[in-house]
Amino acid sequence: MSNDNEKLVLPPSSIWNHIAKISIAEDKPIMLDYWTDSLEKKVLIGVKENKEKLLVKNEEEYTSPIVKIYKMDEVYIICTENSIYLTSTRIETRRISS
Repeated sequence: MSNDNEKLVLPPSSIWNHIAKISIAEDKPIMLDYWTDSLEKKVLIGVKENKEKLLVKNEEEYTSPIVKIYKMDEVYIICTENSIYLTSTRIETRRISS
């Protein structure tokens, strides 16, 4: 294992049974590409004027609309129209332009 992998913070093991059940029931993939950035507060939950919520990295990188958010063990399990994302609960929620 390289030094970079030794520093990698993983989502807690206590949440995986719950996430697996959601993934199977909703037939959606579990996505971890926002996890590391969420630990560094580089992502946010953006709220549009019409109240639609998206998980946002930047102007070009964002998810489909959020359908449901679960909070478990300092982790948000964010279900969008297409996928399930894991983020830290330390991310901001902020108004964004459409």
